[in-house]
Amino acid sequence: MDLFDAINVRKSVRWFKQDPLDESTIRKILEAGTRAPTAMAMEQWFFVVIKDSKMGKKIWELLKKAHIYYYTKARARSKSIDQRTLKKLRERLDQGMYRAPVYIAAFLRFSQRGLRKDYSHIEEMWGIESVSAAIENISLAATALGLGTCWIGVVNFLEEEFNKVLGPPEGCRLIAVLPLGIPLKRTNPRPRKELDEVVRIV
Repeated sequence: MDLFDAINVRKSVRWFKQDPLDESTIRKILEAGTRAPTAMAMEQWFFVVIKDSKMGKKIWELLKKAHIYYYTKARARSKSIDQRTLKKLRERLDQGMYRAPVYIAAFLRFSQRGLRKDYSHIEEMWGIESVSAAIENISLAATALGLGTCWIGVVNFLEEEFNKVLGPPEGCRLIAVLPLGIPLKRTNPRPRKELDEVVRIV
């Protein structure tokens, strides 16, 4: 698939077929992730890939819990949802939303430092940017291969619980979890704001 085609058709996929993915496909997607720009050439990312069905079910259960937490505790009051909508969300989650044959957990890993301690907050920001660039590459690579994924950030609310299952190396911070698989149904990308609304050329 042409790069611009992949960019334009990429969308967040939340429903997946449970067909397993072969190792070479997963590896190709991860290699695309590691080709992302990286601050100070430090490659401060680490990925945990979940293929085991039992562990995958645990991740799915935590994803459901994290989404409910987000909608009931974290969102601003102006963004709150009513009980009817919340019930519908719970039903969709229990029916299999976000259930995928593979999950990729993306971490920021500080195995070594590139900046002095006084600038650790800047290095952390740079590291998050690097991991985010890798996640975007992963998303585009999956799209180009006919697969779907979804960048899930609500995992940050339950990071300790996710880490108990994922077991990342010491010094890692969970950035996102991406379900990966064949889309269950066709979905269309959401429209974006016009460039005039978000761009200023000087």
